[in-house]
Amino acid sequence: MKTPRNLIQGLSGGILGGALTGLAEASYLIATAGASDYLSPFYATALYGLIGAPLGLGAGLALSGVEKARGEVSDGFAWAWGFCGGMAPQAAFVLLYIVRKVVYLEQGMPPQGLAGVVGAVGVLSLVSLVLASRLVSGPLKAMLNAKGLAGGWGGLLVLTGAVALAPLTDDPRAGFASGKSVPEGMADRPDVLVIMVDTLRADYLGAYGKEGNPTPALDALAADAVLFESAFAQASWTRSSGATLFTSRIPSSHNAGTKAARLSGEAVTFAEPLQAAGVTTGALINNINMTGTFGFNQGFDSFLYESPDYHYFATESVFGLTMYKVVHKLSERLPLPKVVESFYQPAEVVLEDTKAFFEANDDGRIALFTHLMEPHDPYFEHPSLNSDGPDFNGIGYARAEHEHPDMADAEYLREVYLDEIKWMDAELARFFGWLRETGRYDDLMIVITADHGEEFGEHGGFWHGTTLYDEQLHIPLIIKLPGNAHAGTRVPWQVRSLDVAPTIAAAMGVSADDSWQGTDLFADVEGWLAERARAEAEAAELAALEAEGDTPPAPVEVEEETADDVAEEEAVEPRNWERLVLAEEDFEGNVIAAIRSEGLKYIRAQEGGPRGLVPQELFDIQVDSLETKNLLESGSPVEGVYPEDHAKRLDSLLNESVLEAAAGGLSGGSATTSAAECERLKALGYLAADEDCSKQP
Repeated sequence: MKTPRNLIQGLSGGILGGALTGLAEASYLIATAGASDYLSPFYATALYGLIGAPLGLGAGLALSGVEKARGEVSDGFAWAWGFCGGMAPQAAFVLLYIVRKVVYLEQGMPPQGLAGVVGAVGVLSLVSLVLASRLVSGPLKAMLNAKGLAGGWGGLLVLTGAVALAPLTDDPRAGFASGKSVPEGMADRPDVLVIMVDTLRADYLGAYGKEGNPTPALDALAADAVLFESAFAQASWTRSSGATLFTSRIPSSHNAGTKAARLSGEAVTFAEPLQAAGVTTGALINNINMTGTFGFNQGFDSFLYESPDYHYFATESVFGLTMYKVVHKLSERLPLPKVVESFYQPAEVVLEDTKAFFEANDDGRIALFTHLMEPHDPYFEHPSLNSDGPDFNGIGYARAEHEHPDMADAEYLREVYLDEIKWMDAELARFFGWLRETGRYDDLMIVITADHGEEFGEHGGFWHGTTLYDEQLHIPLIIKLPGNAHAGTRVPWQVRSLDVAPTIAAAMGVSADDSWQGTDLFADVEGWLAERARAEAEAAELAALEAEGDTPPAPVEVEEETADDVAEEEAVEPRNWERLVLAEEDFEGNVIAAIRSEGLKYIRAQEGGPRGLVPQELFDIQVDSLETKNLLESGSPVEGVYPEDHAKRLDSLLNESVLEAAAGGLSGGSATTSAAECERLKALGYLAADEDCSKQP
């Protein structure tokens, strides 16, 4: 029995088999999904080779057992066994993912699919075993010794290391300066800054009624701005809602609402008409769901993904590798402190890039989208907010690790979520101070909004993306106009995320795209303010006449109207300003749609969905803003109409609106996501905790 020989050859074969498997996967990823760098081939050759080493040793040891039972096998066969052992398991991961992702669209793999993968891996293993045994008995016989191993593996490392040094793209920050000047006719138009705060509920801001003064910076901005009290997102997870914000289309129209979908190239983002008009456009994206992978980079002169940091000197391309994912996952499960940058870039980093973009383009007209992530999980504790403790203590509560939190943890989660908002607000205070110090604040149009909210047990669950109740849809919308026009105005009627794009275009004097489904918000606001000013003037005149003892003739249409009558009418805001609000969701198997109209909200969900939602719900949101009483269960009439009749009318209106939007809908196809992107989605809770990203192509 040749046990030492078998172990040495098994080790050599395992290292080379693993290295070639990793190199093949890295090459495939670069060819299909692109790469921001070329480190992955070198990293894969090294990492997969090291992982292949014990697998090859195991194969060599197993062969020694076979020899003991059946007799000695030919020289080199142990190397072939080791090569197959280092290659086959890793190849199986990749094949399993491809079939599940591409063929079955992540909807579950039937037995025949799994059998097909097992069969393919079996054939591949047999072919590699036969081929390897023939090669090492002939042209690759030198691979059987240590020098051959060093030469083969070392040669691959040198070659891929040279490739890793090749530059792919320059640092996007170095390219912030567009060199554009202010376009003709835009001298009196403002620069625009859109700050979207991920997962920010409206009711957690002081300006929206949260007690305890948690957001003084945002509240101070709201005092200089127009605040929309009833703004709603059209979806409750980032990619779908972000697509609506960018394209002014509801999900049925932009068709980027599922996990595998991407925004169509035919979509017109808010940046595209601005860019065409000569505006310098930029985006600082902080969530993988809104990157170029999913089509969000359309129309931007500068588009930067504020990617998280990676363990062990890895890069974005390396994160796509299956076995790096395994190493990363094991590292995350170690009892070590969490680091913010492992999940996203903190506000101070993104706001520094925001400053740099403005400074680089002072000679032009700017429209910049900035994405902050602090309220999104993991919710990091900030002891310094409440004591003399550290800013971060390494404790973060993440959806990926706590898919279904205990309801007893709800209060703690609300507290740490609010602390994240406070932390972000302090960073915004410093940033707004910089805007004022540099003379940019007064003339700047600032839009503060969110993609969606967050649930803390209000309807029996947590996180976001699985319902369309208002804790997930009610978002802040605060717009500071140049010169602080209409400062302190609070708009009471309902508006939508899809109205933001046309509002920005109007402010910059650019025509809205014909495909946009929203409308300029300030067309209504200006009309409302004019009517209110006129009514106030008439009421003042009437009060003055009454004080003098004069009674003017009553108008024909209003008998004996007094100043009190006018005031009472003004207290009831006119419904004609309200916009029809639709919301849709197709996330983790939950297919839901909702509509708000005339003080009612109707929600429908598919039977037997994962969240277990009632198929039809109707709420009188004027008296039940927390959506606790389903009128379809109580049967109580609303304004003399039975709930069933209201539901039928709203269901019909919802169908008509969705069909109308879908008629002009886009088809963006499916996005090809790398394992790195899969892992980012998983870390942020957009993929299930047991999702196997190692099988990502």
